[in-house]
Amino acid sequence: MFIYDSKFIKSAVSCKDFPNDGLKEIAIVGRSNVGKSSLINSLLQRKRIAKVSSTPGKTRTLNFF
Repeated sequence: MFIYDSKFIKSAVSCKDFPNDGLKEIAIVGRSNVGKSSLINSLLQRKRIAKVSSTPGKTRTLNFF
């Protein structure tokens, strides 16, 4: 898999805030503090595109990259 560009698009707290750009989406879902953000950083080959914390529950929004 080759990713040529990756960037943070926006955070959303409700459906009406979702981007409507017609692109395909992939959801990464799981319990608190299991490595979802680390997985995103690894897949996109970026160290800090998704915020990582050792404290559970830091991400309270849906983040679009």
